[in-house]
Amino acid sequence: MEIYRFNASHKPAVAGGLALAAFAALAVLAIMSEPTLLRLDLAAQGFILESRTGWLDQAMVWLTFLGTRYVIGVASLALLAWSLVTRRHRTFVLLLVAAVLLNPVIEFGFKELVGRVRPAVAQLLPGNGPSFPSGHVLAAVGFYGLVPILAWEATRNAWVRLSALVSSLAVIAVVTISRPYLDVHWTTDAVAGALLGTALVAGTYQAFLALKSPSRSHDGSALA
Repeated sequence: MEIYRFNASHKPAVAGGLALAAFAALAVLAIMSEPTLLRLDLAAQGFILESRTGWLDQAMVWLTFLGTRYVIGVASLALLAWSLVTRRHRTFVLLLVAAVLLNPVIEFGFKELVGRVRPAVAQLLPGNGPSFPSGHVLAAVGFYGLVPILAWEATRNAWVRLSALVSSLAVIAVVTISRPYLDVHWTTDAVAGALLGTALVAGTYQAFLALKSPSRSHDGSALA
């Protein structure tokens, strides 16, 4: 009997599965209105509100827009135009655009399913609709998380790769922090958005690897 052997090309699927499992656990707790979850969110909210300053309030209002569909949509179209004009990495960029388009479907589907009410103690920006998961964080991770992978595929320049990774992580971090800071989401909403976005990135990259190497055997060697 043939024994299945794990290979490195399956790492995105494993990472995505773990992120999706953690997200599902949070979603169940949110649906059940688990008191422990609420206590954690209230404690985080209290710490955030006590830490607010005028300049940081303004900075977070601006930085959170990096996770909007407008910014990410324009950036996605720019990447698509670059890919079509240069005829480079079209498969990956098309998968990236597909992930961006799929993002709101996933977001609103889970928001309606969970139906969690947003915090409303001291919102610095208006929030519309259910709270779980954070759509801004989901969108930020789902898009900016793919940028370093594209950079890795597009160039061997270590500085370009490192710059793409650091800048993407920085944007994801500030968007994730901004949502509970602005009091438009609970902290666990932001965590859930990051987990779901991670699963989306992993799924997109796994699809790319499958399309890039369709003739791989189970042990990872190329078929003749």
